[in-house]
Amino acid sequence: MSIAPHNPYTKVGKQRFCYTPVGLDIWDKRVNQPAPGTIVVKVQPHGCPKNGTMRHCYIAPVDDVNRYALVLEASLQPIK
Repeated sequence: MSIAPHNPYTKVGKQRFCYTPVGLDIWDKRVNQPAPGTIVVKVQPHGCPKNGTMRHCYIAPVDDVNRYALVLEASLQPIK
């Protein structure tokens, strides 16, 4: 019998961002925040407020999407 892996979030899009902390992300650093310069994608954890609420969003590193963090949208620089 196969058990499907638990997926705690939904990927929001394919757009990648460079995480560059600004504002509260600098002073109120969390242990689950990625390091500055990390390439991330937006994710939407199940049961959490929608991305954009109070100008915050959930992100996860591209190489480890099981680890997500809540950050300011201003901390994300689009990668073209």
